Amino acid sequence: MIKISIFVEGQTELIFVREMLLRLFDWNNLSIQCYTLFIDSKHHPTEYSFESPNPHYYFQINNVGNDKALLSRIKNREKWIWNSGFHKIIGLRDMYSKEYREEVKNATIDGAVNQLFIDAHQEEINKFSNRPHDIFFNFSIMEIESWILGFGTIFEKMNPLLTSQVIKQSIGYYIEEVDPQHTFFHPSVVLDRIFQTVNQQYDKKKGDISAILSYIEKDDYLNLYNKSICESFNKFYDSLGLPNFNL
Repeated sequence: MIKISIFVEGQTELIFVREMLLRLFDWNNLSIQCYTLFIDSKHHPTEYSFESPNPHYYFQINNVGNDKALLSRIKNREKWIWNSGFHKIIGLRDMYSKEYREEVKNATIDGAVNQLFIDAHQEEINKFSNRPHDIFFNFSIMEIESWILGFGTIFEKMNPLLTSQVIKQSIGYYIEEVDPQHTFFHPSVVLDRIFQTVNQQYDKKKGDISAILSYIEKDDYLNLYNKSICESFNKFYDSLGLPNFNL
């Protein structure tokens, strides 16, 4: 059995990763255990776990509840993870953060700053880890909502009124013609603006992200991977080392 431990910054990322894995595997051949790890000494089971008999893949998803705590949680639990037979550790957090906003000017996406954050995290992993090549740290650029925006035309499945033209009137772009990773500095705000056009909202609550992801199917994830957008999604996908799902 292949065992993978995934650390995410919050509930939104936990739900996204869980739903993606379930759909890619068609609810077969995997088990998922979800935990909160808000304090290093308190590793509590939480909702969203899924079991299947004799799985080939086992995923442990840990919600640390804080983007800054992600590396320290990995560092402090690394020895236990390797001793428990895990094959790799994966981290996932948003690039958008207070520290990022302090580095850039005029709320702009800066590729050089992105790389600075990526390199700094890898350097830290290289310093503390005994197996740095088995730790894969990922940033969703700028937020995991940029990946949701990357699905493009799925919005009309959620609500027939959310046509491409309506979305353009709301955010100024045809959503299927842009790369959200390079276009939207604060993607969750853009997502909320889209839903406000049909008197709904998005504010990162559990119900909001769960409702959106319920419309996203296996092919949507694979199609996003095969688009020339949201490179950070592809890097995260590749780091999982999943079997070939007819990509």
